[in-house]
Amino acid sequence: MEILKNIEAIRKEKGVKQAVIGEILGIGQSAYSNYITRSHDIYYGRLSQIANALGVSVVDIVTYPAKYVPANEDCSQCREKNEIIKNLNSYIKLLTKE
Repeated sequence: MEILKNIEAIRKEKGVKQAVIGEILGIGQSAYSNYITRSHDIYYGRLSQIANALGVSVVDIVTYPAKYVPANEDCSQCREKNEIIKNLNSYIKLLTKE
């Protein structure tokens, strides 16, 4: 399952040990390892818990690596999108004024 591979890639990238994630989920390191390696189905609640433990969003996990940007990296594409959103919001305010 691709999402489980993404979880492991993000976990390793962030340097978080399996035991830490397991503890947050209320399971042991070996149970977490089995969960990931046996490609179990993952439910949103569990995925959300893992995302919180890794300090990322569920969207970041699902779309990794396409949309995942480590917090310490500069993202010019993100700045461009934020600028577009800011301009659109200004335009919407102008259109909605009476």
